[in-house]
Amino acid sequence: MATTFSDSLVKLRKEAGFPTAYRFFHDNGGKHVLKASYRQYLLWEQGKALPPAASLARLVPALKLLPGSVPLGGLAAAWLRTLAGDEFYDGVLKPFLAVKDSVPGASPLHKAMGRALADKKYPLSVEQAVSILSSVEHYKSFLFMINDSGSWSEAAFAGGVGVAKPAAAGIIRDFLRLGLLKKGRGGLFSCPLTERMLEFPRGEIMPAGYGDRMEKFQDELLGSGVSAWRRLGFLRADARDFAAFFPLMSLNLSTAQTYSITEKTEHSAMFAVEGRIVKLKDF
Repeated sequence: MATTFSDSLVKLRKEAGFPTAYRFFHDNGGKHVLKASYRQYLLWEQGKALPPAASLARLVPALKLLPGSVPLGGLAAAWLRTLAGDEFYDGVLKPFLAVKDSVPGASPLHKAMGRALADKKYPLSVEQAVSILSSVEHYKSFLFMINDSGSWSEAAFAGGVGVAKPAAAGIIRDFLRLGLLKKGRGGLFSCPLTERMLEFPRGEIMPAGYGDRMEKFQDELLGSGVSAWRRLGFLRADARDFAAFFPLMSLNLSTAQTYSITEKTEHSAMFAVEGRIVKLKDF
């Protein structure tokens, strides 16, 4: 029998881009990461069991929920309601909880854009992400192939990425095994995911050091480019209230995907779009 929590969990799992419980569990590293068996996870989705607090904390990054966000607040409230029961929650807990039910500053356009982009989401599995981040050559190859809808020979792939042929051959083997590349007619390779908005697993569920590795590779690529536009602002804000801005900023950055193309034009180029919030000091 479904519960408030199980309904919320299934809804958020689908919104994160995972159409099935099986794919969500295994793409996020399974028992090793979520600290529960697949059978236990199914009981949570079916409303037959409630995850302990420690397991709930592991679900949050797997569901790609941002700190202070409306979806995270809703999941926490659903967990508390299911744990305490409707009567106790409404009569005792709810009056003292401040759970936001909408994103501050989110216009109808933002909401519509969020729904449109949700259909393009493709969450990468932990295994796929580990392979992509195994070397800077792998990462550059990944960026090349997801932004080009063409087909390439091994030599063309190596030339497009800018890596030596032996390295390209190894990368192609790795990506074929994980479904990031496919082999077609004439032995040419192509990427089946060019029309999707690929999302890496959150750093909390990746093996130790892989978040730093991605940042290192990205900094290297950014250092090789030329700044096309920049805006930087400084402000003083309450950290808890300001956290509500993070999901809105994330959605604005994702909107850049609507300009993405996969074929070369007279003025096409590779761009990096970055969003960063830095806490300078307590003030």
